[in-house]
Amino acid sequence: MGYTNVFRYPAGFHGWKEAHPERVVGSAQAQRALTRGDAFPDCRLAILSGEGDREYLGLPEDARWLALSDLNARFALIQLYNTMCNECVSETKRLSQLYRQIEDDPVLAGTLKIIGVGIYDTNRAVVKFRKHYDVLYPLFSDSHGEIFECLGQAQVPLAYLLRAKGDGTWIIEMIKRGYFEPDEAFLNSLRQAVIRYEGID
Repeated sequence: MGYTNVFRYPAGFHGWKEAHPERVVGSAQAQRALTRGDAFPDCRLAILSGEGDREYLGLPEDARWLALSDLNARFALIQLYNTMCNECVSETKRLSQLYRQIEDDPVLAGTLKIIGVGIYDTNRAVVKFRKHYDVLYPLFSDSHGEIFECLGQAQVPLAYLLRAKGDGTWIIEMIKRGYFEPDEAFLNSLRQAVIRYEGID
């Protein structure tokens, strides 16, 4: 994407943040990392790519925001990434392939949605990233890292499998930290999760 002089900080994102607090937008809060069984925060995200994303997410034609409580799905796979992260780029390419497999799968199609959230990325950076890598699933921006901070995590890429309870809240069913290969085994685990909770709140 034309980025140069991109560096990795050995202590990870939070180590960098502690060493350079003047370069971080927003306020830091002590928070434990959310884990399996916890409720995922009901974040509100601006829709960046219009009609196709609204249709996929089951939102009204005039919707400008996505709230997870409004998402029309039984399960959601939330990918947290950053546009300057090489591992995130590799994972995004594989998730686009997984998107096709899910949409063609009789168990998963319409039941599970994939969403990407760019951590500390601007709307413009996310739109350019999606176009450059031809990402098939909706991408959003968490430009100030509010969602990331709320989750209490240390680095991206990071992925959550969420299950809707039916009352607007979402429960964390699985967490994938670091780069992972969304392969056939992972696809099967998604199928099993859907089958296990089909019709159960």
